[in-house]
Amino acid sequence: MVNGTFIGNVSLQNFLLFIFIVIITFVAGGLLNRLIIKLLKDKVSAVVYQSLSKIVMYGVYAFGLYFASQKIINFDIPAALTALGILGLGLIFATLPLLQNIAAGIVIILGRPFKEDDIVEINGVLSKVDEVMLSKTKFKSLDGKLIIVPNIVFMTWTPIINYSQGEFIRVTLNIDLTSRSDKDKTIKIIEKICHDNPNILPNVPEKKMNRIMKIIEVPKNFFMIPKNIKALTPTVMIKSVDKEKITLEVWFWIWDILLREKTISSFYERLMEEFKKQKVKYG
Repeated sequence: MVNGTFIGNVSLQNFLLFIFIVIITFVAGGLLNRLIIKLLKDKVSAVVYQSLSKIVMYGVYAFGLYFASQKIINFDIPAALTALGILGLGLIFATLPLLQNIAAGIVIILGRPFKEDDIVEINGVLSKVDEVMLSKTKFKSLDGKLIIVPNIVFMTWTPIINYSQGEFIRVTLNIDLTSRSDKDKTIKIIEKICHDNPNILPNVPEKKMNRIMKIIEVPKNFFMIPKNIKALTPTVMIKSVDKEKITLEVWFWIWDILLREKTISSFYERLMEEFKKQKVKYG
C-alpha cells in the first residue's frame, strides 16, 4: 500500500466497497431471477417467465458491475475495450458457434416451434421438451434419457415434429390374410375393434374434448380437420392381392402420440382374439 492506495490508484476502502457491491449485485440478480419465476410460473408459459427472469438477472449483473467498476474504482471501460480490440476480435471468432447457438435460441424462444412440456420427435426419437435455453435445448426421451441439442441444429437441416401443437396422428397398419379368407368379414372385425377402442377416434374422452375442439376451431386448420370428428372414422382398404395372400391396410387416428404404442398393442391383441374366434387365418 503506497500513499493510501491499495492497488494502483484504488484505496483499500474503495476496493472493499467494490467487492461488496459485486457480491450484492450477484445476490440481487439471483433473488430477482427466482422471484420472477415464482410470481409468473402459474400465469404465463415457461418460455416467457424463464426468458424474462434471465433478462432481468443479467441486466442487474451488467448494471452492478458497470457501476462498481466505473464509479467506485474508476476503471476506464472504454479504454480497456479499445486496448482489447484485437483480442476481442479473436474471441469473437472463437465463440462464433456459441453466438450462433444463442441467436438460434432467441429465434426458437420468439418463434416458438416448440416449448417446455411439448412432445416432439427428433431424428425418430420421441421426447418431451424439458428446457429451452439460449444456447441449447434439453429433451427427455420416453426411456428416461436426457438429450442436449445445440440450438443451431434446429436452424439448419434437422426436422422436428411437434405432436403437442399438431393435429391428430394417423396410424397405418398392414394385415396379411390368406387368399381364401373372407375379406368382407375380416374388414367388419377390424372396424368393430377400432370402434370399441377408447383411444381411437372418433372415440374421445370427455376431458380431452375441450382441447381437441380448440384445435378444430383454429382457422389455419379449417381445410385440414373436419369440423365433425366423426368423419375421422377408421378405414380398411385392400392394399395388394396375390395367389398366396391379401394385404389389408388399416388407417385410424389417435389424439395423443404417447398412446400410439399402447393403442397399437391393444389393437393387435384384440385382433388375435377375434381372428381365433372367427377362424380367420393370417397370410
